[in-house]
Amino acid sequence: MLRYLLLGSLALVLSACEPVACYREWKARHLERRYGTRPPDAQTLAAWEREIAEYEKILNEKIDAGIKTGKLYRKLGESYALLESYELCIRNLEKAMEYGETVAEVFFWQGLCYANLSRVHNWQPDLAQKAEQSFLKALALDPTFNKAKYELAVMYYAAFSRNNRYRVLNEVLTVTQEQYHQKAIELMQEFKTVEPDQAKAYFFLAALYKERGEFGEARRELQQLMDFLRKHHPSSYAHHPDYQRAEQYLKDLEQKH
Repeated sequence: MLRYLLLGSLALVLSACEPVACYREWKARHLERRYGTRPPDAQTLAAWEREIAEYEKILNEKIDAGIKTGKLYRKLGESYALLESYELCIRNLEKAMEYGETVAEVFFWQGLCYANLSRVHNWQPDLAQKAEQSFLKALALDPTFNKAKYELAVMYYAAFSRNNRYRVLNEVLTVTQEQYHQKAIELMQEFKTVEPDQAKAYFFLAALYKERGEFGEARRELQQLMDFLRKHHPSSYAHHPDYQRAEQYLKDLEQKH
């Protein structure tokens, strides 16, 4: 008797809906029991996908606006650097970085502004350190960034070698003048290797060697510059201002030492 009742109930269930519909209803109830919620229908899924597409469009527009904003802040910062408004330069470059402009060139200009602020304030150590960190970040992003090597060499010579107090991670370390001179020499030699036509590198090294009492090295730098100019300007080197300047410096060195 019980078997007939069960069969009758099953027949009623099967006759109440189509097989496919019944299966879907059974599956929905199974998932609800298992996960605590029913799966959404196709219309709901489609609505969500349309909504996602709308939000993605808005996000992409905002991302594009952010990229453009960063580039504009960068242009402002670099322009203020050229106008010697160093604090405004730094402020705008920091905003550029917030919007994703974090290429080596941006850190280079930031370093220049900090370096010039340090120089204006008699090579103020905290500003000099910030300049150093900016140049190091530029070189970390692009180890071939030669301009950063030149400016960092100048910083080590002009600022750090004249200031024996160097703060690193809130610890005061004593660093000898010799160490910073050596860093400056190494960086400037690297710069000169890549750009041998830059007379400022030879004069910088000659002055540094002279200050250290290494007059033979100072003569060598000046002679190298003169040799370079003779080789690349064979018909006009004698009238080149850098050649004349190097020749005069060399004569002064030979007379005094």
